[in-house]
Amino acid sequence: MAKKKSRQTASGIAAASRAEIQEAAYFARKCGLTRDEALQLIREAHAPAAKPAESGKRRH
Repeated sequence: MAKKKSRQTASGIAAASRAEIQEAAYFARKCGLTRDEALQLIREAHAPAAKPAESGKRRH
């Protein structure tokens, strides 16, 4: 008998908590987006900002 394959999320986005799903659903309805698009925007907004690379032109 073959083993069952683990299910992956249909959208390719990592599993979300219940709070994230509810927030994304609200934001999607409010802004006319899909839940996946809203969840992606929320995660991008909460992600720590990358530090810009120093060009080496100025040093103080």
